[in-house]
Amino acid sequence: MIRVADWLSADNPDVLLDALRREQQRGGETSATIRRTRLFSCACARSIWDILPPDARSAVVTREKFADGLASEADVRAAGVRFAWNAATVAAQALNAAIDDPSLDAPRWAAKARGTHTAGHSPDLGSAKLPKWHAKWTAAFVAERAKQAEFVRDIFPPPGYALALRAEWLTDTVRAIALQMDATGDFGAVPILADALQDAGCDDEVALARCRAPSGVHCRGNWIVDSVLGRA
Repeated sequence: MIRVADWLSADNPDVLLDALRREQQRGGETSATIRRTRLFSCACARSIWDILPPDARSAVVTREKFADGLASEADVRAAGVRFAWNAATVAAQALNAAIDDPSLDAPRWAAKARGTHTAGHSPDLGSAKLPKWHAKWTAAFVAERAKQAEFVRDIFPPPGYALALRAEWLTDTVRAIALQMDATGDFGAVPILADALQDAGCDDEVALARCRAPSGVHCRGNWIVDSVLGRA
């Protein structure tokens, strides 16, 4: 099992996903795990939202709904669209397909799309500009992968950990904050949820720390929000 320190510090999502896969091999894949995996792919897509075409965005929204049982497989198939051949749309294809085929390395495609968008098209081989372009591309790629690691930590609780919310912690305020985020898709209020939980008596340091993650990265599928809503 991965050490807590490694879980919290890893900036490569593959390290975290490998740890989760090993845990699943021991306990078996569950419907919750499948949902979380789909939402992780969607979070990676939303992270490059600014460079996705409208049809790809629509497809991601449909897949989010599918993960939560609010869209059918037919809706998912109908949302499948053909894209022009460029970094952003190739990433969109991979991300959309990965929701049903986890063998596709969708997050890496998304990070590549971010690198290309940031650095621009690569200069010709031998160009004096190539080293600077490569450094800029790599920095953007690495930063995107680090953000994806935060998505993993936000959607999946640490291996071997289970949050047990007490009934007295689930106040009207706690529920209202969670429901508002779930309805709007804006999870920026997760730190506020931590304050509300703590005010209600919650002393679970793991959950509170995740809500207040220094990165500020929170997304649909956040495991504390899901626990409040009875999805965990």
